[in-house]
Amino acid sequence: MKLRGTAVVISALVAGGLLSGTAQASTADTPADAKPLTWVGQPVSSESAPAGKVAHYQADPEKGTIKFLGFVDPEPEITSTIVQHNPPQSGDCVLSPWSTPYAAYGFRGAGTMNGSWSNRKRITGGSEWCAGTYHAQSGGSSFNTPILATGSFVDFTSPAVVTQVRI
Repeated sequence: MKLRGTAVVISALVAGGLLSGTAQASTADTPADAKPLTWVGQPVSSESAPAGKVAHYQADPEKGTIKFLGFVDPEPEITSTIVQHNPPQSGDCVLSPWSTPYAAYGFRGAGTMNGSWSNRKRITGGSEWCAGTYHAQSGGSSFNTPILATGSFVDFTSPAVVTQVRI
């Protein structure tokens, strides 16, 4: 009986972390200076999407807020509008640009990649779940996206700079 109660408490703590946006793809790789996001409305985990749907979020890089917009049909694979040496491939975690001449970048594998991908409009989960750290194009505090399940995505309300991708 005690073991069952312990499992419920642990499950609740894990679920609470996922819903509050505090869970990370890998806590060892999370930048220490990133601030937690502030949810607008009820926080919803991307893994709670019903079959055949993906979670859609909207993040404001100026305010550090994130809002769950609903479960939607998956969008077709995102491809680069500019030919790059390494364009995104099917199944990649993708950073999409706000406008040209910026290219889309795809990520896959396991681990962390640091960089500076400016003028980003969206991050989309690939075949491996991913998360990102970002800040407003104009600077300011950094924030972490929730962990994105396959096909789930976060749209930024204004151009953002993604500084880290975690898979």
